[in-house]
Amino acid sequence: MKYLIPLLFPLAVYADTTGNLITNGTFNNGTTGWTTLGDAQVISDCCPGGHDFEFGDNGSITQDFNLYSDTITQPMLNNGITLNSTTEWQNGEGGVGGWSNNGDADSFTVRLQIKDSLGNILATTTQTRTDVTGINGVDFLDTLTYTGTGSNIGNIYLSGQDAAAPANLGGPNVDNISVTMEYN
Repeated sequence: MKYLIPLLFPLAVYADTTGNLITNGTFNNGTTGWTTLGDAQVISDCCPGGHDFEFGDNGSITQDFNLYSDTITQPMLNNGITLNSTTEWQNGEGGVGGWSNNGDADSFTVRLQIKDSLGNILATTTQTRTDVTGINGVDFLDTLTYTGTGSNIGNIYLSGQDAAAPANLGGPNVDNISVTMEYN
């Protein structure tokens, strides 16, 4: 009977979670750490810290980040990982900053990727939304899990498109970007 007792208790899997892997997720240092494309720029009209990233007719930003560190090794990553992103979006508020009508709800996209050390894509998830938010914005959560081996680099890609284009920076805004990783 004494040998049966350990079998009745399931083994617990211990998972650790990193801090934020994103550089300059608040845009307080401009676009440092980000690659930008299209009609978009950092503006200073809102939010704690006073900066956010606003999309115009059509623009995007992206950032690669290491999944490994001095304490997170490749064998640990090979046990499987989960990326969890939080992005704060402001969309379709109208009437702010002198703009009286921004038109229909704009679209915004969050894409997460896990890559190997050569940049080959191992896993990806993409979510495009048209949710209308208030002036303070809403946090949106996205998750990507990869259970294979070779994960080494993470990537977040954010884009926005103004439904009333052509316009001048009438698209959605993003701020307070965070990506954490769960690993064993």
